[in-house]
Amino acid sequence: MNPIAKYQFPPTKNESVAFDRGFPLAVVSILFFVVVIIAGLVLSSQHSAGAASARLVYLAAQARAIESAATGHYQVPVQADLLDYIGTEVNQDAVITVVDENRDATIDYIVYRRSGRVTSYSPGNLEVTKDN
Repeated sequence: MNPIAKYQFPPTKNESVAFDRGFPLAVVSILFFVVVIIAGLVLSSQHSAGAASARLVYLAAQARAIESAATGHYQVPVQADLLDYIGTEVNQDAVITVVDENRDATIDYIVYRRSGRVTSYSPGNLEVTKDN
């Protein structure tokens, strides 16, 4: 671009006004950083949603286990047993595994697989990995 002092008088010939090479580079750099920030926010929200779903599934499994133990015929809850508590949205396209190693109606941990992520949750411990 030409300096502003050059335009004090009307141009004598047709000059095209153009940007120098730095302007497009600056625009592309700004757009790149905006895309990186938005992608980070989206990934963070997906991780948070998966963690919240895993916690919900754990609480539902624990409630179903206590309910089952109260009847005197305890069995480790399976995914179908949890539908009333977790709803269809959390259950949709998910594979849920409930582990109670001692069969004492206290759930040790759950494994929640959905959308290519494997979330393992036990109280105080949350692990998220990609599904292979």
